[in-house]
Amino acid sequence: MKSKMEGFAERRTVLVVEDNDMNREILCDLLEDDFNVIQAENGLEGLLKLEERGGDIALVMLDVYMPLCDGFTFLERKRESGRFDSVPVIVMTASDSVEDEIRCLELGATDFITKPYNAEVMKNRMKSLIRLQESSSMLNRLELDELTRLYSKEFFFHNAGIVLQTDPDARYDVVCCDVEDFRTMNDRYGREQCDRFLHDLAGWLPQVLPGMILGGRLGADVFAFLTEHQEQDWTEILKNARFQPNPDGQPMHFSLKYGVAQDIDHETSVSVSCDRATLALRRIKGRFNTPVAVYDEEMRRMQLRERQLVEFAEPAIENREFQIYYQPKHNLENDATGGAEALVRWIHPQLGFISPGMFIPLFERNGFITKLDFYIWEEVCRELRKLLDEGFPAVPISVNVSRMDFEASDLSEKIAELADKYRLDHSLLHIELTESIAGENPELIQDTLEKLHEKGFVIELDDFGSGYSSLTSLNTLALDVLKLDMSIIRHASATSDYSILRYAVLLADGMRLKTVAEGVETADQVAALKVLGCDYIQGYYYSKPLPGPEFEQYLARCA
Repeated sequence: MKSKMEGFAERRTVLVVEDNDMNREILCDLLEDDFNVIQAENGLEGLLKLEERGGDIALVMLDVYMPLCDGFTFLERKRESGRFDSVPVIVMTASDSVEDEIRCLELGATDFITKPYNAEVMKNRMKSLIRLQESSSMLNRLELDELTRLYSKEFFFHNAGIVLQTDPDARYDVVCCDVEDFRTMNDRYGREQCDRFLHDLAGWLPQVLPGMILGGRLGADVFAFLTEHQEQDWTEILKNARFQPNPDGQPMHFSLKYGVAQDIDHETSVSVSCDRATLALRRIKGRFNTPVAVYDEEMRRMQLRERQLVEFAEPAIENREFQIYYQPKHNLENDATGGAEALVRWIHPQLGFISPGMFIPLFERNGFITKLDFYIWEEVCRELRKLLDEGFPAVPISVNVSRMDFEASDLSEKIAELADKYRLDHSLLHIELTESIAGENPELIQDTLEKLHEKGFVIELDDFGSGYSSLTSLNTLALDVLKLDMSIIRHASATSDYSILRYAVLLADGMRLKTVAEGVETADQVAALKVLGCDYIQGYYYSKPLPGPEFEQYLARCA
């Protein structure tokens, strides 16, 4: 009776590559009680089976001398592919040639056995090899990122820390690289092409970073590297580095940003040094022709300020320090106020006015934005109820929703409950999302907007024309209003070329969407937009953002 090895209850799949029919059948009969067996008559067929079933195959039994494609060629092609490096190969031959054994091992064979076989010894050796490989693969999956083959975040921190401890007098830098707006790239080029891009980028970066010691993948598109300290300016080192992705697929447009923490403190954890490098990197996101930033004293102060703002945020909600300002939207058809956009301002009792450009991105990163957004929505509902109770005309007010708000499955219910709490017609509350948000997780966004639309809320797409996802967004999302980004307005005004604006208005009109032009500041811009058929204007030409009492006075004059 054939033995069953304890601890190997789950059957593994083995590929047998042997050209002699009788030898192959005998071997398969020996193995089938312990393994699932796949057969191939020669090396070429074996490679095809490996391509088809590579994820299932735990080990290959390979004959050496075969027609069409012998064992040596099989090993060469397997090694060149690189996809199946984790699959061990036992080479089988009737020859006892030392040269054959050495050549097979050099080509990547794991073990070498000669015919005739001792069945029990052979199967035990096979199972030991499979166990060893699976244990090694499990460790590698924990230690190495599967896509890039760089260290995982935890192992990068650990191993970089060992380097710092080993030579406390040596000087090191940390360099972080980020692919700007990678989510949009995934939407444009697809997951497969973007995975190839990241794989190639992870292989290229170590080649261009001088003194590179080790690297890791901190996030989807964020890489970190520990390097020897460079006296030369990192901007000079990196400004001419040009990454050329694999040409397969459509040409890719991308921007790489680098953040550097120089001459890092050995007493500071590697994770903190990486935080500093990524902080520097964030400071240049969206800035054209600024690919590199180095963490400095000013950034340290900014980091301390951000920590302070995070600590102050919760009490600021409780103390109503966040105040809502309203920027009117002017209706060009009846020359009256047609609504407003709600904007948040933070007036701190000690720090004074805190710019939204400072706290909004911070809260979006740490998740507090969802609590702030809910606070804003309720304040707007309270103001609308007050206006109606005091006899003001009913004008809609738009509120912004953040990317993280859409992650809540009950977003439409939350907003509806607020509107109902203050006895508001849902059409008075406009839901405004940016074009960049519309491009992220489109199925989730589309589903949520449809639910909001069904409940009677009006949906506005902000910043139209500032990104790549515009036409897709228009075609798939439940929208009512298109807000034309101020960059289009300013370009048209500066160049006296309103053709893009004309096409944008015509496109919206064809899709039965109302248009709002943002950032309008001059009478000439107003006149041109009126001729083009734009519906509403928002900008300093009519009014700056106003606190509640001043907005009420504005409505009394202009509604």
